[in-house]
Amino acid sequence: MAPSLPKNYKNEVTRILNLEKKHSGFTLIEVLVALTVVAVSLGALIAVSTQDIIRTELIQKRMFSNWIAQNQLAEERLFKNKVSVGSRKGTLRFANYDWEWETITSKTTVDKFYRLDVSVSLLGDNLPSRSIVGFIFDGDEIENE
Repeated sequence: MAPSLPKNYKNEVTRILNLEKKHSGFTLIEVLVALTVVAVSLGALIAVSTQDIIRTELIQKRMFSNWIAQNQLAEERLFKNKVSVGSRKGTLRFANYDWEWETITSKTTVDKFYRLDVSVSLLGDNLPSRSIVGFIFDGDEIENE
C-alpha cells in the first residue's frame, strides 16, 4: 500500500512554490545599486590609471632633461676651448621631443675656476625641466700648496 498524502498537501505545495517565486532573482533596485557600485568603481580606476600615465610621462621627460643637462655639462668639460663668461643657448631633438638648453658660465672666487649653470626645458616652455650646476677649471694643472 502506497503512503497516503496529507489532506492539505496541495496547499503546502502551493505555499512553497509561492515562497520560491518571491525569493528567486534580483529586484530592479538591487540591480541598479549593483550597477552604480560598479560604475563608480570603474570611474575611480580610470581616474587613477590616467593620473599614473600622466605621472609616468612627466617622470620620463624629467629623466630626458636630466640626461641632456648632464651631456651639456660633459661637453663643456670635454671640449676645453677657452672658457668665457656668459651664456650659450641651443636646441636639439631627443626622444621625439624638441628641447632647448642654456649654459651660463660665471666666475668664482678661485682664479681660473668657473661655475656652469645648465638648464633644460621643452622647446617653448618657460620653466626649466631640469637645472644642474657644475664647475670647470680653465688651466693646465692645479697647483698644490
